[in-house]
Amino acid sequence: MMMSCLQEAIACPVCQKTLTTAPPDCNQCQNYFRQEVTKIPLSLVDLTPAKVKGGVDVVDSQPLRTELFRLPIISFLYERILPPIWAMGLRNQGGIDTEFQQCIEFFGQNLGTVADISCGTGIFARRLALLQQCQQIIALDYSETMLGQLQQQMQRDGVLPSQIAIIRGDITALPFAPNSLDAVYSGAAMHCWPDATAGIRNIYQALGSGGKLFATTFLQPLPSIVFRFFTADELQQIAIAAGFHPDCVQVETRGVYGTLKCIK
Repeated sequence: MMMSCLQEAIACPVCQKTLTTAPPDCNQCQNYFRQEVTKIPLSLVDLTPAKVKGGVDVVDSQPLRTELFRLPIISFLYERILPPIWAMGLRNQGGIDTEFQQCIEFFGQNLGTVADISCGTGIFARRLALLQQCQQIIALDYSETMLGQLQQQMQRDGVLPSQIAIIRGDITALPFAPNSLDAVYSGAAMHCWPDATAGIRNIYQALGSGGKLFATTFLQPLPSIVFRFFTADELQQIAIAAGFHPDCVQVETRGVYGTLKCIK
């Protein structure tokens, strides 16, 4: 069941073809995509454009706000330091516990394929796996060190490799087929992306009809020095520009934290 879902959902970030539609001999990636995806669920796979194309004419670097999270020390400390700070009110009253409950209520039950995009250490993906209410969970992040922490935390939590497909991917070139995802969660991430508008547009394209996006981020008046912070109106306009109908976009704010809920 897992590989069947993944064959329909995961696509080459360069040509957007899936395992079932990619040619037996691909001139663009020399079959890297096909060979890499077969590693799931035994290991994480790297589906960044630079890796897929073998580094030819693709720069594998991002702005500082993205690259910071590739540092091993940041990945190691991320889940060990931030959750208590979030729980004190910076990230909703109650922190990640509250956010997870809000997201699950928005998504509803009997989910199909759900992606945790910019998953970090996979706090959401792991909790979702333990609920056992999804057909397939995909955890994607640009930081290979964050994904390494995710794998370690899965072992501690008792989450099996078969429960979460782990992908290193780029928000600006998501490795998903159009209309292939039922729901996407992206927690406290948009302010770290190279281009938030492009990222939300890519998520919109990957969602199927009726698919849901639950995204959170920090807001102005936090200064956009390293990170790119938004106003509530900007979040609304970004979602609409991505393709979501205005009536299907909801922005909620609490202090310097914003929640974006969209339905395709």
